[in-house]
Amino acid sequence: MNLTKNQKVGLYVFAIIVLFIGSIKFYSLKKAEDDIVVIKNEATNKKEIQVYICGEVKKPGVYKINDDKRIIDLVYLAGGFTDNANLEAVNLATKLKDEDYIKIPTKNKNEKDKGIIDSRDDADKININTASIEELKKLPRIGDALAKRIIEYRNKNGPFKRIEDLKNVSGIGDKMFENIKDLISIY
Repeated sequence: MNLTKNQKVGLYVFAIIVLFIGSIKFYSLKKAEDDIVVIKNEATNKKEIQVYICGEVKKPGVYKINDDKRIIDLVYLAGGFTDNANLEAVNLATKLKDEDYIKIPTKNKNEKDKGIIDSRDDADKININTASIEELKKLPRIGDALAKRIIEYRNKNGPFKRIEDLKNVSGIGDKMFENIKDLISIY
């Protein structure tokens, strides 16, 4: 096949254009695949939460942990149980959520400072140390503003040590406390 000089130049230019367009398409598809991989990796990433554990663990405190973890995982982060831990009083398989307050009770029921509770007695009560705004609003006369103040107080001052401490929150007086005291717990 005999081609003129102009035909040869035209053929070369055409081949270069085809290669250029092909490489652009290849790299844009490769970039799209990379973006899909990044999106999939972000979807599988765990969210980090903060939870508080105290009572019969070796290192009580606030811990950062992935949101797919359970109380037993938090106990290991806190150095494990002490010899006095009452393991039957806590469901160690419970999944953790941000702002949880976990207290591992003692076996010694006579020890006042340990705040021993029977979790069956408090099962239906709202835990003021871990309740969300929506959970707090289930209490009589507690709306958005008061629920937010309870959580702000808790975040600023740490967990409530007794239910009566709830009266330290602005807007909760003796009368309101009397109306809700049988509906709340700190464990």
